[in-house]
Amino acid sequence: MKTRKNVLLDPTPEWLAHDGLADQVALWEDGLRTEIDAPGFEWWYFDTHFEDGSTAVIVFYTKPILVWKGPADPQVSLTITRPNGEKTIRVSASPASQFSFAKESPDVRIGANWVRGDLHSYHLQVAIDDLAAELTFTSRVAPWRPGAGKACFGDLDHYFAWLPAVPYGLAEGALTYDGQTHQVKGEGYHDHNWGTIGLNEVTDHWYWGRAHLGNYSLIFAQTISSKKYGFVPQPLFMLAKGSQVVIGDGAPLQLQARDFKPHPDGRSYPEEVDIDWEKAGERVHLALRDPRIIEAISLLEMLPAWQRTLLRLVSNPYYFRFNADLEMRVDLNDLQTVERGTTLFEIMIFQGKSYP
Repeated sequence: MKTRKNVLLDPTPEWLAHDGLADQVALWEDGLRTEIDAPGFEWWYFDTHFEDGSTAVIVFYTKPILVWKGPADPQVSLTITRPNGEKTIRVSASPASQFSFAKESPDVRIGANWVRGDLHSYHLQVAIDDLAAELTFTSRVAPWRPGAGKACFGDLDHYFAWLPAVPYGLAEGALTYDGQTHQVKGEGYHDHNWGTIGLNEVTDHWYWGRAHLGNYSLIFAQTISSKKYGFVPQPLFMLAKGSQVVIGDGAPLQLQARDFKPHPDGRSYPEEVDIDWEKAGERVHLALRDPRIIEAISLLEMLPAWQRTLLRLVSNPYYFRFNADLEMRVDLNDLQTVERGTTLFEIMIFQGKSYP
């Protein structure tokens, strides 16, 4: 196990045993992993891109991540972007008597909204005011966990964890917006996040993205810890060909962002991002260009007005979500290819200014 400024990475077998993990992802790992009334947070995230140009993002939360020390406060968010680019976000909270979370499998119900799955397929139904989604996700790449899937801060009991249960899959069903129901079909992704420490305390910022290019699926991420934890990078990288993971070691990944453009909200974002993975003479290069903003929002907007006022005194975490052009060059011992397409990526800024 490596210790860098109190950030613990690269788990030993003892660490895996501590969490009861095997090499293959088990069904219970996508079930509830925290005690919802204890300090901590958890969310199940789903995103889609459909053939008609529309997109949907659905997230089930045990509580808002900025008030992670509080009691259970389950919420569901649904974001639909129409084919013309117009976006609508709805958030719904439910009282304690109207939610449930299963530990043995992904089975979440918050009010009338729910999701169930088995690592291979997932079905969800969400309806909030004038928006609704009824979708089925079918995985095309097996669930993947990088090591223990977590970074620990100070000790093994304070961590942030991540499980891409559906690194790439198909999504189909129906979206309802503008008073009409639209049948949709396209690509989908699902991951699961949880932790027992405030992300705004241990994280400066992160970059995360995913793409499917031809027969290849990839996920990339670079998280930078907060000043308190020494600005330690926590890289993640997965490359799959077909259904098989070709690369799952993120340690060699390096990210460079440049040509920052100011945003009206006072933040800035890069117009070019280059990501290099290099190990023992093998290399993968990702070039992200021409980012188009899908979403730019303060995380405080998800909280009641009185909480926004108090938290803004100490921080104002900000979220960017983009589509961008992507060129991927792969030069491995037994695989060489150049692929082009688009990538979905995000920048989450807790304390910094989106610099790598």
